[in-house]
Amino acid sequence: KKDEDRILLRHIFYTIFGWALFIVINLIQFFIFTPIMWLISIIFDKNRILFSYMIKFFSRIFFLLYFVERIKYYKNNLKAPKKGEKRIYVINHASQYDVILMYLLPGPIKFVFKEKWAKLPLIGWIATVSKNIILSEEMTAGEVVNIFRKATKFLEMGIPIIIYPEGTRSFDGKIGPFFHGTFRLAVESQADIVPVVFDSWNCIRPGGIWIRDVRPTIKILDTIKYSQYEHLNFAKLSHLVRTKMIEGLLELRDHRRRTEKNYYRKISKFEQIDNEMREKLKQLKEYSEKKKIFLKDEQKIDK
Repeated sequence: KKDEDRILLRHIFYTIFGWALFIVINLIQFFIFTPIMWLISIIFDKNRILFSYMIKFFSRIFFLLYFVERIKYYKNNLKAPKKGEKRIYVINHASQYDVILMYLLPGPIKFVFKEKWAKLPLIGWIATVSKNIILSEEMTAGEVVNIFRKATKFLEMGIPIIIYPEGTRSFDGKIGPFFHGTFRLAVESQADIVPVVFDSWNCIRPGGIWIRDVRPTIKILDTIKYSQYEHLNFAKLSHLVRTKMIEGLLELRDHRRRTEKNYYRKISKFEQIDNEMREKLKQLKEYSEKKKIFLKDEQKIDK
């Protein structure tokens, strides 16, 4: 195997320790705390908001006990949404690790996930009983409408929603094309969009189980208020947000190349992949110029 693909002794330790800890914590969470939270929710918490706080708590317990991990988190001074504030977190999907990292984001979150993941033991069951938003493989028009209604209801209650608009994990660390449904929801609900970039691809690579990297990095980009994008349709909004996220992820990786000695993306294979993404960013920006796709406060004035 090439050097970047080899499994080292530290990877074996990270993996055995990490997965064992994760399973034990989720067993405790599901069999002891989930029934208690469910009973409380019947009377006091019909939307099961307390479940989000429970999962956040156990996620932090995992990060605390998994002492080998060093998360870098650039919060951009973002706090939990205030009452009446609608917020959608838009995140690039890089790794299985993202399902834990996302609970570091502010607010009592709900997230959108595929039906097949709901069937996974423990984490799928917990996600389902927590009343997150499940997408079927083949949905009727009526089911899509119900999904939008449910998501809008959460947003109006001040509950942020997390969406991975690529629809799947990236197999090379690039940010792929976005499905437009995320941005249709944003436009119709008049929600603010918070783009977030995860540099976590090497933690657990797609299709694998090995934990190779214990230095995931999160960067929250500038919030995009509805008032800034209300002149855009959802397709143009999708293009704009993807452009900003690619730019943000490249800036984050370049910073890590300069400041981290053993950052894996210094390897030429990954340098090339990121350079391909730079070229894609250039194309996206040229398209934005051509079609005049800008936020209101970025709008360029033709002379």
